[in-house]
Amino acid sequence: MKVSIGYKANFKIVFAGSFGVGKSTAIRTISDIEVVNTDVKSLELTRLLDNTGKTTTTVGFDYGELYMPDSTVVALYGLPGQERFDDMWGNILTADSGVILWLYGNSTESLNECKKWLEILKAHQAIRYLTVVVTRLPIPTPSIVLQPYRDLVRQYNPYAPVMSADPRNKNQVIQAVLMAIGTPAFDP
Repeated sequence: MKVSIGYKANFKIVFAGSFGVGKSTAIRTISDIEVVNTDVKSLELTRLLDNTGKTTTTVGFDYGELYMPDSTVVALYGLPGQERFDDMWGNILTADSGVILWLYGNSTESLNECKKWLEILKAHQAIRYLTVVVTRLPIPTPSIVLQPYRDLVRQYNPYAPVMSADPRNKNQVIQAVLMAIGTPAFDP
């Protein structure tokens, strides 16, 4: 077999967040290879905020690659969003991982979800190269809408950008990847 996952990547970006938020969609939107996924039919009834009728869930991880114009290769990993698959989180999250945390912007629980995921990322020492993306908001999103997220994220990484994006929009997802690659490192 010629290809080995991650064999030629210059950067590793991990897409994290809750079930159904758009991690797999975002990876499929920008991947230059056919995405490897471990989606299976979801056996539990999960109420999604936007009633998309999602019937599958990632049980292992998603994997894609983004080829930049300068020949840089970015490995794209999608974590399962359900805690029952948290064994995979430790296998994929590393201190040098760029992380894009995807959050529902149309949920009253979004800030609580943000805090929960920031704690998970901190526990895995994967908070240094962080970008937070809030979905399901009108774009452009008024700064005041994103401010509560910025205030919370600043407690974990004062340099992490917070933006809104649609996981189906290639330019917006690539912008999030570029931000995650360029997030300044700091010692938490």
